Amino acid sequence: MAAMAKQVKAPAKTQATAPESGPGQKVVIRYTDGRVQRAFLSKGDEASLIDSRTDTLVVKDSNGKPVKVEASEIKAVFFVKSFEGNPDYSEFKVFSSRPGGKGIWVRVHFKDGEVIEGVAPNNFDTFSKSVFYMTPPDPGSNNHAVIVSKLYLTEMLVLGLAAD
Repeated sequence: MAAMAKQVKAPAKTQATAPESGPGQKVVIRYTDGRVQRAFLSKGDEASLIDSRTDTLVVKDSNGKPVKVEASEIKAVFFVKSFEGNPDYSEFKVFSSRPGGKGIWVRVHFKDGEVIEGVAPNNFDTFSKSVFYMTPPDPGSNNHAVIVSKLYLTEMLVLGLAAD
């Protein structure tokens, strides 16, 4: 049985926008088979995956070598502040009340039992594409944005609108 997700008080505003990914944006890729890859994403590369123009995401490994990542093999791509994170920090994965800002408040259930909430764009692409991005609830977390693969979800719930 999956552990209960912790709750966090909703920040004043949460904007569902694509992450800024300048040269060297740090990402942690979690694969469906449990592998974890730390990599760098070049500016605009995530747009090709999100817009379904391609089924691959090209990242650079720690040596700067390009690596192709197949969308069908990922659970999620986490845009992180640092690769190390803070192992002592207990991340809040769900909102305790309706978040402010713009977008839709969603809860996703992954096949491995993980449950997280976030604010996703309130548009057709969030529902029609195989991946979508969302802003997680905890501003103190190491994760500041997530690209979620719907292929690895058991459920996606719309909990409401994030609204001011």
